[in-house]
Amino acid sequence: MILKKIRAQSRFHPYLFLLIFGVLVRAVIYFLYNGHVSMFNDSGGYISIAEMFKTGDFGQYNGTRTPGYPLLIFLANLSLPVVAIYQNFIGILTSFMLFYIFRKQSKNINFSIIVGLIPSIFLHLLFYERAILTESLTLFSLVFCIYLLFKVDFFLKPLSFFQVVLVGLVATLALLVRPMFVILPPFIAFYYVVLNYKSGIFHNALRVLFFCLPAFAFYSFWSSYNEKHTGYKTITAYSGINIAQTTVFFLEEADNEFAPIRDHHIRKRDSLIAYGGDPAMSIWYVYEDLKRKNSLSVAEFSQLLKPMNENLILNNKTSYLKQVLVSWLDFWNTGMMWNYDSFPIKEIKWLLAGFWLFLMTPFVIFIKIIFLLISGFHIYKRIRDRKLLFTFEFFCVLLILGASVGQALITFGSNARFSMPFFPLIFIVVVQFYLNNKNYVPTCFRIKKRRHISN
Repeated sequence: MILKKIRAQSRFHPYLFLLIFGVLVRAVIYFLYNGHVSMFNDSGGYISIAEMFKTGDFGQYNGTRTPGYPLLIFLANLSLPVVAIYQNFIGILTSFMLFYIFRKQSKNINFSIIVGLIPSIFLHLLFYERAILTESLTLFSLVFCIYLLFKVDFFLKPLSFFQVVLVGLVATLALLVRPMFVILPPFIAFYYVVLNYKSGIFHNALRVLFFCLPAFAFYSFWSSYNEKHTGYKTITAYSGINIAQTTVFFLEEADNEFAPIRDHHIRKRDSLIAYGGDPAMSIWYVYEDLKRKNSLSVAEFSQLLKPMNENLILNNKTSYLKQVLVSWLDFWNTGMMWNYDSFPIKEIKWLLAGFWLFLMTPFVIFIKIIFLLISGFHIYKRIRDRKLLFTFEFFCVLLILGASVGQALITFGSNARFSMPFFPLIFIVVVQFYLNNKNYVPTCFRIKKRRHISN
């Protein structure tokens, strides 16, 4: 009876329901986790840059991070508990926007509430909010961009000049947080041109320019800023290191001119494998050794690796593609980023770990597998019918598949983290596919609709 009343009220006041549910869940997580804020290897780099924002002294800047997430830490006055509160707040905002997006897309209030609950139900999303990592802000930035696309009716009509500039600025916000979203503005521009090709060459050319101009301006500025501080014009100093992680399993094929660093990397890789470590991290052990010996910066080390990376990939294309496939498959995995031993009550951490491992992890992976099957269906259908229907679902399919391939091409290690910001979109595609095709779903799998409740 109580659940029926809650369900009825959630339909009449969905945003209030999402707010109360979101606050309650995050309060429970806070107390169970004893207010702990999780720290990981990447966390220190973001905090260091936030400290530079506070002092105004960028003399030690090493070009490793874009400014989006360090700015959030700076706005929290470098207080990590406050950062976690900010991330809780943007998690609830993300919940609101997901509800709006799916309500506008499907016109189905029940499923829209379920979609809106995603950031408040899935443990891996909730615990990212308790971590000093970019994922929560990245998720918010991506969902905010798509929310804006729906607010301006991007998928239904041509946009005004002001709307285009606004979308371009918001898409650039995602790039500020994570460099991989450099693909977002040109992808949106491409999709806009396909949807509005009848609007004329001048109209579309002007809109493409202003979709991409903010991102291009930031990319140029930040690359030049990095060049000023590191000597290398790149948006992030990690590029050479990332590729070195991808080539880690066929290092033996590198030419002898790279023997010193090649052999050093092989020794570190084999040592990690022997002790059950992550071979993708071996390049960082090489860096630490060279840093102690030669005082190398990250940017200098990344550039030092570049010739060997190019040599390995050009001469070992098959091995490289095999590793890309491994990285791509890992993208569809999932994982939890928490400090497991920081729970004050061991029974609680056992319960949460069991819930995550045995219930949520299989469900998340199942949803991703279904998404891949649906993506294949979308592509097959358009090839079969020789008609490219550029819908919102297909927008999500192309964006997510493109991101999965892009990250696999340039890095290996922790690839599942890259898929986290896309999980709500993956879920949306699966649910929308069910709604579009529920007449073909066997009766035993259908979700019954109450007669007195309309969609």
